[in-house]
Amino acid sequence: MSWLGIDIGGTKIDIVLCDDELREIDSLRVSSDAGQGGDRLLDNAIGAAARLTGAAVRGIGVAAAGVIDPDTGEVRLASDTFPRWSGTSLATELGKHFAVPVTVDNDANAFLFGEARSGAAAGTPDALAITLGTGVGGAILLRNRIWRGAHGFAGEIGHTPGYSDDLCTCGAVGHLETVAAGPSIARRYAARSGRSERLAEIAARAAQSDPAARQAFDDAGTAVGKAIGTAAVLLDCPVVVLGGGVTRSWPLLTEACAAALQTFTLGHGAGIAVRLGVLGERATALGAAALAAADLPAG
Repeated sequence: MSWLGIDIGGTKIDIVLCDDELREIDSLRVSSDAGQGGDRLLDNAIGAAARLTGAAVRGIGVAAAGVIDPDTGEVRLASDTFPRWSGTSLATELGKHFAVPVTVDNDANAFLFGEARSGAAAGTPDALAITLGTGVGGAILLRNRIWRGAHGFAGEIGHTPGYSDDLCTCGAVGHLETVAAGPSIARRYAARSGRSERLAEIAARAAQSDPAARQAFDDAGTAVGKAIGTAAVLLDCPVVVLGGGVTRSWPLLTEACAAALQTFTLGHGAGIAVRLGVLGERATALGAAALAAADLPAG
């Protein structure tokens, strides 16, 4: 029996076909074209999924950015990165095309669920996740269950305030995402250097001690360290798992993150283990497939 996991992100859509043990059978990556609107994003996801879906697929799990209603599979709220995405009923639309049960959740929830099942948080009943990519997401695992809160907002650490004076993609000011997301690191670097470059190029400059690039990554690392300390102390979670494309440059963030965690956290961060996810680039898609499997009874 196989399961299909779909990770719909700001720049890419990852599709993974896996077995009951989350072992990858096949995978596919396509551009999301998120900036062109929700209809284009949905069409790209459906088209890519159709290339991997076979008769043996028992269910589909979808991980999407934004605030997701897990009961209806609808995107309740999304940032400006995803125009005309709010109100999209992913469960309904994908269900029409594939005639199998569809489970939909926030992308960070899916990432953490996969890492808790067979990754960096395996064996840990209480854990946090922070995903650093086009945006900044977060998720909470309490007593082996994803905690979504009263309105599905639980874990959205990227949209907590106090990290800068910059305008966030959600329309509020000063959120963690304004400092620690990939586009934010690039924007802050450009403001200091006068150069507009891709994140990988900025990371290379930071590794060579370019002052503007180094400062942009230090600021991001400090912000992430403060966020980890706040969330971990608030919930008393011993494990924090980090994922997302920005973590490819984790060595550039580590020192500032660790210093902030020690400086600003009750107990100086003792007892809080910060780990990178181990399921790889398709961790969120794998987690989405795992959520779909968890939603259906065995048989």
